Amino acid sequence: MNDALMVFTDNVNAAWYTVPVFLNTMIICTIHYNETTCDFVYSVVVPISNISAFVYNCIDLQGRNVIGLFESNATCSFHLSNEQVVFNYSTQDNFIISINGDNTAIYGFADDFLFYYELNSTFQLTVWPNSLNISPRAADIGANINYAVVVGYCQSAPAYAVDCGFIVSLNRSLSCPNSTNAFSMITSNQFAYSDPRINQYLTNSRDYSAQTVMSVSIAWRTRCVLIGVQSFNMVLLYSLDDPMHPIGTRQNGIELMGFGKSVAWLDDQGEKAVILANSYTYSTYQWISSFVHIYDIQSDGFSDSTQPVLIYPNSQQILFRWLVPELIRLVCSSHGHLAIFDDIGIPAIIYSTPSGTYPNTNSTYFTSNTVPCIRGTYRNYTGIELCIPCSNGTYAYSNSCSPCTLPDSFCPYGAVEEISYSTFESIEQDQDYPESPENTVFDDILMQNMFSFNTQSGHCVLVSPITWVLLVIGLGVILAGGMFIHEVFFPGIHITRDGTKQILKKMDLIGEGELWVGGLASAAVLVIVISAYSFSNQ
Repeated sequence: MNDALMVFTDNVNAAWYTVPVFLNTMIICTIHYNETTCDFVYSVVVPISNISAFVYNCIDLQGRNVIGLFESNATCSFHLSNEQVVFNYSTQDNFIISINGDNTAIYGFADDFLFYYELNSTFQLTVWPNSLNISPRAADIGANINYAVVVGYCQSAPAYAVDCGFIVSLNRSLSCPNSTNAFSMITSNQFAYSDPRINQYLTNSRDYSAQTVMSVSIAWRTRCVLIGVQSFNMVLLYSLDDPMHPIGTRQNGIELMGFGKSVAWLDDQGEKAVILANSYTYSTYQWISSFVHIYDIQSDGFSDSTQPVLIYPNSQQILFRWLVPELIRLVCSSHGHLAIFDDIGIPAIIYSTPSGTYPNTNSTYFTSNTVPCIRGTYRNYTGIELCIPCSNGTYAYSNSCSPCTLPDSFCPYGAVEEISYSTFESIEQDQDYPESPENTVFDDILMQNMFSFNTQSGHCVLVSPITWVLLVIGLGVILAGGMFIHEVFFPGIHITRDGTKQILKKMDLIGEGELWVGGLASAAVLVIVISAYSFSNQ
């Protein structure tokens, strides 16, 4: 994507789609594969400057590697200007292209070959064997014509491949590109023993999978390089002048992968980094979430403690309604427009807006629309970030926050204007709250009803504790009277009577086992406790 054109490809429907980059656009143009020899397209690139053209790399029905150029003279009027086959090489699992800074040539990097493709009337294609000994996953040239950064995997042993990256010197068609410096990439043996990433490695550098996708972006103004290694859940920041020592690194946890699946610099200033912060389960690579993070590296640095200045989507900038939540790619233009792509290849553009406004993504178009900052907030620069509230002691005025000058001014966080305290009416809240009557206390209610005897309801008689207490007392009186009479008329030892007395003595909780009559009283107490508990739960 550049500031005028965005292009994306759809291998399912065998077509390229072009979208003009301007506010509220609903224009989308379709270019079918049958205008070329392509059967499957790897990628597309557009010129850095605002030129309506794009270059693609693909394979044809015979499995040959193909490079081609489409140009346009008007909106939705693209024609194939040139297409060439890279002969003598089989289908490549890893095949990437990048355009140079003056839009005059394409460099290609594949498992087996490198090439230089001139974008002029001759369309000269020069091909060399891959002498970099890298299986490429990402490359970027940026706004220059002399160097590129290529990252991927290098085969360090017959069954062991490691992450690697090189600064590559570009010699146009005169000689093969060659590496001038290597980056000190993160390797699995740098992690703690308890970290599952210590076992992360590739047996064959050429084996492609979604987990091994990497990304890279160069900012030539600051001479900084971002490298995203999603298999390690990490993004690394380097200086081109010292590729052996990272300026900073940031990771997103040890039980996940996906952070840095795609990286870019927000604009050509090279001060803010845009990172696709995906989260996948480490063992099964199952998608969990997708967010876009923006870091102000120039002001805040870059480390695990650095906080993003924007996370998309958010409450004010929701996910575009036609996008699925899983995002897989992002790109930025030189003026700070951001394009994001979901899992099925559908794009959306967050348009950079002037100061005093912010991009609203609740839009029916392919791009966001511009809305004014919410009252009490401001933004004094062009960008895609949200407006921020004014601090205490200031209020929002136009594109900035102005200090409050009144001696008794009221200017809290996010104030919309300066107000004097004298304009507020003092209100004293003096209200008597009613006290709860005593009979609403649960204990009082229970005591009032537990010993009442409502004969008008059979259910109340049945569940009343006093009913069961009287029943037990009645049975106890009958038992005591019977034993007394039996002892009068049949004195002496009697097994049943004496055994009953012993049982009642053991039940005596009141007299501590001295009196058998105490056993009857204890039984009555036990019944009233059980009945009261049952009654209180109803």
